[in-house]
Amino acid sequence: MMMSLEQIILLIVTLLLVVLIFYVSGALVSRDWSVTAGYVVRLLALSVLAVMVIPVFREAADVFKLEELGLLLAFVILIVAVRFLLVEQLPTADDWLTSIFISLVGVVLIYLIDKAGEVLFDIKLLSVF
Repeated sequence: MMMSLEQIILLIVTLLLVVLIFYVSGALVSRDWSVTAGYVVRLLALSVLAVMVIPVFREAADVFKLEELGLLLAFVILIVAVRFLLVEQLPTADDWLTSIFISLVGVVLIYLIDKAGEVLFDIKLLSVF
């Protein structure tokens, strides 16, 4: 399956938006707005995971008629990924609570941007494939 140029551009824009979303949510929680090269690589890895995993679980849940369970499983995977990719770089007291909050803020912002893209431009950012 070959992707068109528009789909590749949309995927890159989506990844950059998700990187920005997770950076902002992590900075809001930790109150640390500094960025290192290692942190950017971790943000990019987390964003690739989020952009690829959320649509896969959304589609799998539709196939098996488990709409909410698929999204819940994707959220739990995102929490674990945030815990081991981002929170290790942040100055926080409770790693798991921070992971849950960053994931929650990230998912809400991703949902809002996805809906805004659907309403304004008639595209679904997280349904590229």
